[in-house]
Amino acid sequence: MGRNRLNYIILIVIVLTFGFSCKNAESKQIQYDDKTEIQRDRVVNYAKQQIGVKYTYAGNSPKTGFDCSGFTKYVFSEFGYDVPRRSIDYESAGEKVSLNDCKKGDVLLFTGSDKRKRTTGHVGIVVSNTNGNISFVHASTSRGVVISDMKVSYYSERILGARRIIK
Repeated sequence: MGRNRLNYIILIVIVLTFGFSCKNAESKQIQYDDKTEIQRDRVVNYAKQQIGVKYTYAGNSPKTGFDCSGFTKYVFSEFGYDVPRRSIDYESAGEKVSLNDCKKGDVLLFTGSDKRKRTTGHVGIVVSNTNGNISFVHASTSRGVVISDMKVSYYSERILGARRIIK
């Protein structure tokens, strides 16, 4: 009888220990996801603070102006991310994600002004993706740092893909 009681106590201890381990694992995952979302918000909010900064070819500072990749590098560097300086180099940066799955803080890749040349010539940062309606912040040659919408044919015809930097 004493041995059965000891086995019962050991079983309870194992179950309780395992149960607490699962709860801790779940809570760590939730904390990680929350931190990732907070980081995405921080990156996008910082990018939006640059709205109105003028476009400057090869520019990489709010004082002198931005080009698209200079803007993107400036924003991500503020949060410790090492991203490319040239737009074409984003083709291999981070992790490839579909446009349907892109989230705020992901980087969109576009052709340059010649939409037939299917290499990256422009980049922007996703502000939101609501049911496939994507808005993004970028340094536009004509308007400086602005938020644009993928519904605009100029961008929808030039989109090449999306890359995830914040994981």
